[in-house]
Amino acid sequence: MQLTVGNLAGLVRLTLGDPRLAARAVMAQPLPVQARWGALILTAVLSAFLMQAVTALLPPLPGPDGEAVTPIGPAIWAGMVASGMVMTVLLVHHVGRWRGGSGQLGDAVLLVAWLQFIQLLTVLLQIVVMLVLPFAAPLVEIGGVLLFLWLLVHFVAELHGFRSIGLVFLGVVVTFVAAVFTLSALLLMLGVGL
Repeated sequence: MQLTVGNLAGLVRLTLGDPRLAARAVMAQPLPVQARWGALILTAVLSAFLMQAVTALLPPLPGPDGEAVTPIGPAIWAGMVASGMVMTVLLVHHVGRWRGGSGQLGDAVLLVAWLQFIQLLTVLLQIVVMLVLPFAAPLVEIGGVLLFLWLLVHFVAELHGFRSIGLVFLGVVVTFVAAVFTLSALLLMLGVGL
């Protein structure tokens, strides 16, 4: 499937219905490595603007002194999202290869970018629900997290040629916990409070 604006909706439906087949379709896109990284950066920037929209819809959070907390700007959001995506790409690629997988780095970049695009659609849905049925917005948020995890596990399995979804799920959870622990320890050593 050649990815165009016209068949974007079809690929989204395929992703939700058969994520492994969708992962194959995404990886088959004839994009050079630079364009794959460009797609990742683009989704990070779009995510930042969507997060700004969500922040604008929510009441300001009070700080410790009672004053409203200044929202994070879009440039910082984009940097945070891009950093998280790059870390995800590296973990998906290197841990998968370490466990005997055959995935390529460029394919991991493209799959993480596509996964972030699906998350963008989830956030758009959350904004609509927030405006129409505010009490249901937390359910959409929880559903988005579960969808992210479900798609990530299937994408990793397809990327590396793993057959057991259960073992991939376990590997994703263990890798996430180890990454959070390592990052927290590193920040503490650098004197950055969490």
